[in-house]
Amino acid sequence: MLGRTSRRPGVSFGILLWLLLAVPGCASGDENVVASDFETRLVLKNTAGKESIEFQSREPITLAVTIRNRSEAERTLTLPSSQTYDWIILSGKNKEVWRWSAGRMFAQVITELTFAPGESRSFTTTWNLTDGKGAPLPPGDYHVVGLVPGRAPGLRSGPVAFSVRPPDATKPPRAN
Repeated sequence: MLGRTSRRPGVSFGILLWLLLAVPGCASGDENVVASDFETRLVLKNTAGKESIEFQSREPITLAVTIRNRSEAERTLTLPSSQTYDWIILSGKNKEVWRWSAGRMFAQVITELTFAPGESRSFTTTWNLTDGKGAPLPPGDYHVVGLVPGRAPGLRSGPVAFSVRPPDATKPPRAN
């Protein structure tokens, strides 16, 4: 048995895992991001494209979340999957009624978003005021949060309150 070395298969993996977890900055690009590096802003827009916080039942609205690097240095966010944004709608009683990512599939790959100093990125979607099961939201008060699913501070907007009114009886119903 000369010339052969004995290798235990778990040793190399164990050392690699230790390096990833123990050496700062190896496992995540979020390590050097501080609370003031990013700010996240959320706006709601009506069908005319104007910012609004009041909508008629079943009126499609645009949700737009913008994240901005407030620092004077380039910052890289490391995300756990290919999902780069999300929106969560909560009732007035803080019960989740809709989440953009629910039922969607995302590649299970590490995704890096690099922002130059002062750079902003916006993500938008249109939502038709339905709950997670597709039923129309009843009139009432709600709030929405927009976010980027990373661990760094500042990746979640503050809640934006909005209200849903009953459909205007003077307008004919929309054809689908």
